[in-house]
Amino acid sequence: MSAQGRVAVVAAMALVATAAPFAGLSTAAAAQSRTASEITALQDIKQHLTAVEQKQSVSLVVEKRLRADGGLRTTLPRFKTNLATERPGTVTVDIQADVTPSLLAAVRDAGGTVKYSSLPHKTIHADLPLAAIDGIAARADVRMVKAAPPMDTNNAPAPADPPASLFEGDKAHGADTARANYGVTGSGNKVCVLSDGVDSLAATQAAGQLPDVDVLAGQQGQGDEGTAMLEIVHSMAPGAALGFATAANGEAGFADNIRALRTQQHCDIIVDDVYYLDESPFQDGPVAQAVLDVTKDGALYFSSAGNSGNKADGTSGHWEGDFADSGRKLAGTFGTAHDFAPGAAVQTLDPVSKGSLGDTATLFWSDPLGGAKNDFDLYVIDPAGNVVSAGLDKQDGTQDPVEGTQIPPVDDAQYAHNAPYFLAVVRYGGKDKRYLSVNVNRGRFVDSDNLKGYSTAGVTAGHSAVPAAFSVAAAPAATALPDPLEPGDPANPAGPYPGVFTAQSRWERFTSDGGRRVFYNPDGTPVTPGNVTSTGGVVRPKPDIAAADGVNTTVPGFQPFYGTSAAAPHAAAIAALLRSAKPTATAAQIRQALTGAAIDIGPAGHDNVTGFGIVMPGPALQALTGR
Repeated sequence: MSAQGRVAVVAAMALVATAAPFAGLSTAAAAQSRTASEITALQDIKQHLTAVEQKQSVSLVVEKRLRADGGLRTTLPRFKTNLATERPGTVTVDIQADVTPSLLAAVRDAGGTVKYSSLPHKTIHADLPLAAIDGIAARADVRMVKAAPPMDTNNAPAPADPPASLFEGDKAHGADTARANYGVTGSGNKVCVLSDGVDSLAATQAAGQLPDVDVLAGQQGQGDEGTAMLEIVHSMAPGAALGFATAANGEAGFADNIRALRTQQHCDIIVDDVYYLDESPFQDGPVAQAVLDVTKDGALYFSSAGNSGNKADGTSGHWEGDFADSGRKLAGTFGTAHDFAPGAAVQTLDPVSKGSLGDTATLFWSDPLGGAKNDFDLYVIDPAGNVVSAGLDKQDGTQDPVEGTQIPPVDDAQYAHNAPYFLAVVRYGGKDKRYLSVNVNRGRFVDSDNLKGYSTAGVTAGHSAVPAAFSVAAAPAATALPDPLEPGDPANPAGPYPGVFTAQSRWERFTSDGGRRVFYNPDGTPVTPGNVTSTGGVVRPKPDIAAADGVNTTVPGFQPFYGTSAAAPHAAAIAALLRSAKPTATAAQIRQALTGAAIDIGPAGHDNVTGFGIVMPGPALQALTGR
């Protein structure tokens, strides 16, 4: 039977099974039929991959087939793979293989551009013509060609106004007073930044805003968030030496540069504002392991907690918990849908907000990295029942337990509050009890019609959640982010924002919450053998601290600079002041001084939004030095 024939037969068999998930939606019958047909078509592709296609992300396979097969496009009229591209006809990929001159030459000969290659991580980060993917994947020395995951720099876009003042965090934290009282400037320390790039570095130096910056050779990157972060560090710790490397060359490049800043540039304090959306929440992956290495070597590491919201403010689009088998199929012969409301009426769809459109949704489950024996898929479904995107890679024992897909952006006519888009999770294969994490990064789940939007705390993940790292939340130094995070949001709290942090200060509504449940050690061994569900693993208390955002720099586009991207360099600079006052202080002593003297702005003690509170250099210096 042809592939089209299989799709038609299986879709017809699935119609009865799909009725319940869409109960209560307008035009439910048509939506059921459409979803059944489209998911069945996608499952058919996944089931019948060729040997070469099994070495590729399924999204790459689907994109090629959509371009070649008009019939498939008719079956999937609104489906988009949303693959990352820099040039028409190319896609950004990570090629997993031993990096050899022969393979690098093959990528270039195929019309590709090698953006970064990592010998330790056996990865080539490249732009590759879509038509060349089969040829590269067919090579015996290539293990996998994966669609490159998106990277998020944790800044929060805000309207640009001519700055009336600069570096408000210096005063808000009391760093200006602390420098004068303790005679410290950060001297004797090297603070190094990882971000997108430093495009305006030369201009900023010419204007006298930055001194020499030690940029890792060939790793200046593109963009200017790194320049803005360097300005913040220098404004608070003017005596510290500075360094930079880009984090934008894929996860392998990010991890390599973390280590290089410590081993080659001898950085004492490292700070980043970057998160790759396929960093595991349940195990320390390549970037997190690099953070582990440099902190074991004595470096202090600071990282943005993230800007994806928190449960307390109702601003996050994150759900995690045990997989609950609904017993119902969305379509096809493979797998049953997850029930987001176990113990209540079955709900296999979680509605997402209008502001989530254009964001990337991710799904993780509690198998070890490189050892996923269970196979889950993630679908995005529109109000009419069309599958508009999906993460449906094949997992059969050697892959990572992750799926990701962009929720396509649409215009207002295609979205109404009472007919939103939905996420659905389907167990395609495997029977083990597993814990899930579903995240609409920077989006949120919402109630709609008779469907509830289910969310939980615990957005912060990846290398920011390494125990030795400082995960940094954001608190406005002057004025909270002025724009609503989503249409219809209430106004941001009015303050007070007196320009100096107090116990009445607020956190930003977008700052990401913890804690972070982890099931596996870095080597893939389980923390609690035999139990990788909600009663197993260990919960890391994250974030650790909060620091200023909403400050002005001289860098265009960062006037003001909002987000945990701005908060992390403030905290790193304060650490430099402490190390300047007591060079012999251990990492544990620095941590105790920072957290113990922080201004608690949330529930008493550590909380899962602001950690121990806003770090303040004056009280921390007193705690560290005893004077």
